Amino acid sequence: MNLAHLASATKALKSRADTRPLDFVRWTPPQKRWLSDPSTVKLLRGGNQCGKTHAQAAETIWRCMGTHPFLETHPVPIEAWMVVYSWEQSLSVQQKVYDLLPKDALMPDVEYTHGRGFRGKTPIIRFKNGSVLRFKTCSQGTLALASSTIHYCGVDEPPPRSIFGELAARILRTQGVIGLTMTPVGRNDVGWLRQLVEDGQVSDTPAPLTVENCTVEGGLSPMLTQAQIDEVAARYLPIDRDARLLGAWECANPEACFDAFDEHHISEQMPPGGRQLNVCIGIDHGADAGSEFAVLTVVDRNDEHPRIWVIDEYSSGAASETVHAAGILEMLTRNGLRWEHVDRIVGDRAYGGKRWGGRMSNSRLIRSFEQLMKIQPGSLRPSVRTAWKPRGSVYVGVGIIHASMVRDNCFSIHPRCTNTISSLRNFDFRDGPHKHAIDSLRYSLEIITKTRLYAPNSIKMY
Repeated sequence: MNLAHLASATKALKSRADTRPLDFVRWTPPQKRWLSDPSTVKLLRGGNQCGKTHAQAAETIWRCMGTHPFLETHPVPIEAWMVVYSWEQSLSVQQKVYDLLPKDALMPDVEYTHGRGFRGKTPIIRFKNGSVLRFKTCSQGTLALASSTIHYCGVDEPPPRSIFGELAARILRTQGVIGLTMTPVGRNDVGWLRQLVEDGQVSDTPAPLTVENCTVEGGLSPMLTQAQIDEVAARYLPIDRDARLLGAWECANPEACFDAFDEHHISEQMPPGGRQLNVCIGIDHGADAGSEFAVLTVVDRNDEHPRIWVIDEYSSGAASETVHAAGILEMLTRNGLRWEHVDRIVGDRAYGGKRWGGRMSNSRLIRSFEQLMKIQPGSLRPSVRTAWKPRGSVYVGVGIIHASMVRDNCFSIHPRCTNTISSLRNFDFRDGPHKHAIDSLRYSLEIITKTRLYAPNSIKMY
């Protein structure tokens, strides 16, 4: 073959790979075992980054095309669903499906926009052979499926038991298949699913994150080395490290949540000058000794990973809002800061107090700040925001703090923050004396945590 023929063949191969990328994908051992599983309900249960959603996308496309290389599937055309729990997750899944789609097999009106997904309130992919793939996006409400009948339902991440029951009903008439891909940790209890696996009603394919399971068939090197896997493992919270790394059913109950925290994080070094930094305060309300707590942090968001400095703290027991406001202002003053230097201040929801009093709220603190600074009522800028506390907010905030600790030079705390240091060493997710400092720290970091949080409490299918 001369160079001209070689160039032509290479160009043709590239064109085919761009048009039908799924034809060129090779699979890891657990992916292939799951893709080859003929069970009516099959589960790929593994750690994060083990390619679960990638396998789910391939399974769904093959069934819609009628070209499954490992199984005999329903004759096309079929109706298929991809079920996810949030719009943000849906966009990620849609991207992975689009990347594998055979572009020449789609109807001309199928439109995909990066970052926005497929066109339509209910995103839909129509194939030339008549098959339809719908993405069922989650939101608040109850499951609304009407009398829909489907041939294949792909479920990415753990569903509530009630939704699984509804989906199972939708495949009865067609003798369809449900394929689940998940890491068994998150917003929904999965004990019921584990029981179905143990009872033999769901076929289970474990996929722990190991070098072997990251090596595709015929691959010369694994997608992740052991060193990279160890680095990923260190970034997970101890409470769910086994679930996120190995796909384990149960989370651990560690004595300390921040096992990456040690002496090298304690430093008198202050944030550098010459960069755009955010000064933030987080306040947790309470009436017991040390339960009214405030943390002063500085955040550098200029790089890929935020850099966090915890530079001071304030704590007090039962006292008036004026005492607390004065203590927080004094905390700013001893660090050479004024109120106008603060970018964001976040306080806990109102605390109702106990029988002998102790009520505290952001509105009370705001009035006291205004009085102490001698400014007009309603003119405090920035004002005290109320903490955003949806389901999962503690986990997300704690996770981001932990992730900063395992990265080089991304977390430090001044040695004068003795109560916060003690809480970082002893917090275990339970209510108790160490929770006040951790909550205050989380609130002070809403400038980075809130943008990453989504936590639906219930699911509705459109």
